[in-house]
Amino acid sequence: MKKLLTLIVLVVFTMFGYAQTAKVGGTEESIKNMIGKNYVEFVFPDEITQETIEKSGKYYTEYFTVEYNKPSKIVKVSLIENTDMARRVITRFLLSCGVRTVEFTGKEFTIMEFYDSYLK
Repeated sequence: MKKLLTLIVLVVFTMFGYAQTAKVGGTEESIKNMIGKNYVEFVFPDEITQETIEKSGKYYTEYFTVEYNKPSKIVKVSLIENTDMARRVITRFLLSCGVRTVEFTGKEFTIMEFYDSYLK
């Protein structure tokens, strides 16, 4: 019985500890073009719901709007003003949605590494 309880606890912690990864397609050039046009697109994992995305997006309307395409799982973040602060707030949005890492150009970055390398 003790082993079963331990196994259940381990499975629950593993499920909640699983890091969600968003993906950004394209190249360094294409992300610079997106930022230059005041938006960034992420492909969110299936586990993150539309409700979570919309609810989280409502907290940051001063900085950007969020559009979600359910069939493709693409989240488009459109900046109100293309400022460093607005781009930094994208990291808060990702975290509030449950995203912990961003996959780009075949590499996985923490959210802050991605921000420092491509959004700053």
